[in-house]
Amino acid sequence: MPVVSRCLAAAGLVVLAFGLSTAAQAQGDEFMKECMVTASQKMCECMSAKIPANQRAAAVVGLRKSNAAVTDGANPVDPAQMTQEQMQGLNAVVAAQSYCM
Repeated sequence: MPVVSRCLAAAGLVVLAFGLSTAAQAQGDEFMKECMVTASQKMCECMSAKIPANQRAAAVVGLRKSNAAVTDGANPVDPAQMTQEQMQGLNAVVAAQSYCM
């Protein structure tokens, strides 16, 4: 019985690790999609590598808001309309962008 429990535990860890890597990959794809609206693939790859994993989702939201703000007739990004987490994500994008220039 202990062998079966260990095998199930190991299988669970593999599934968990795969799920986490898939989630990280999805966020990476979303980041690249949003980034490439206004930047080159090379620049976005560099920026993506510099965004901390814990800020990636917020960075995607911040990029979406930033991209929407640069379209014709759009209003500038209003920090008052962003959560603190979104502002931190956008700040991470700006820091990554300055590093990658």
